[in-house]
Amino acid sequence: MILLCGHGKYGETIKNSVEMIAGKQDNIFSIDFTEEMSVTDIIEQYNKRIAFAEDEVSIYCDIPGGSPANAALLTKKNSNGIRVFTGLNLSMML
Repeated sequence: MILLCGHGKYGETIKNSVEMIAGKQDNIFSIDFTEEMSVTDIIEQYNKRIAFAEDEVSIYCDIPGGSPANAALLTKKNSNGIRVFTGLNLSMML
């Protein structure tokens, strides 16, 4: 499973662009991070999605040290089989 998260709808935008180029992707999911959300809120969103994972999970975030990345690292700390990457961009996903 691949989770894409960034500020605003960045993850959703990357997912849509990947699907425009490579077709429907059943193992890629996006999580939006909005202004009213906290790191705890993002962790809850990660955990909800990870609960359905059948294998390892990779979380791709936009900015190193940003709230989505920090939440991903905290999620990884409490779970096995999670990898975290930062610097999310379209080329990386293709």
